[in-house]
Amino acid sequence: MGWNIYRDVVLKPKVVVTFAIKKILSEGADPSPDYVGITAVNHGPGPITLNAIVLKQSSFWRRVLRKKRHAILIHDYKNPYSGTLPRRLEVGETLDLFGAFDAGCFLKESFTHLGLSDSFGRSSWAKAGAMRYNRKKWLEKFDPKINKAE
Repeated sequence: MGWNIYRDVVLKPKVVVTFAIKKILSEGADPSPDYVGITAVNHGPGPITLNAIVLKQSSFWRRVLRKKRHAILIHDYKNPYSGTLPRRLEVGETLDLFGAFDAGCFLKESFTHLGLSDSFGRSSWAKAGAMRYNRKKWLEKFDPKINKAE
């Protein structure tokens, strides 16, 4: 009986989320503009449905004071290379989502986490270091305070 409870209640699919600034390359064509690429891989043990891209601004003090900030990000549905949400992923299947990397990008805000919500009501988060690194790249390219110093 213990195994049945564990299998049905605790053992749920794990999704690994990564994101980076990416270009789309094609043979014989010029490189694309930069995109924010979000990749999700289902590590099993069963299928899962991903519903939305979520953002969170959180730190130790924000958690203590209950001042966390949340947002939903809409990816680029017009990009032919981007997948769409909601999306059911089988074990080992990958989903790639792309968003614009421009001056109006979500990286201009001070969010600390990016992830994907699933059909179990959980959010799978990319590493916080990826958010810091990509925000730094956005600031170097688009922040007028930094660009004036050059």
